[in-house]
Amino acid sequence: MNNFDDIGTWYSSLSDSDKPIFLAEVMGYLTIHGRAFGVDLSGEKQIKAFKGLNELQHKISFHFAGIGLNNERYPDSVFIQVLRETASSLGMSAHLEQSLDYARKRPHWGLRPE
Repeated sequence: MNNFDDIGTWYSSLSDSDKPIFLAEVMGYLTIHGRAFGVDLSGEKQIKAFKGLNELQHKISFHFAGIGLNNERYPDSVFIQVLRETASSLGMSAHLEQSLDYARKRPHWGLRPE
């Protein structure tokens, strides 16, 4: 089982009230990568990185809204896989994995299932 599958199972086990907290933390950590893109990259590499980051933020934010509105969204059982596939196609897999790991390891999840 790879890291994304494990996080996908863990994410699916969260309550609907906890999922937006987790996703907000993932989004926040992705913005830290965006700061690095602004400093470390330039030209077409920077544009590609920002477009990839934007697409991940797009998918996460609409999923986040779907939870809050109890509206149509990807099933929880496949959402992390959708993010994984998107990140892979955009060259953002490492950035997404780091963000998911960061959010999952936050201390307030201490006694939550892994």
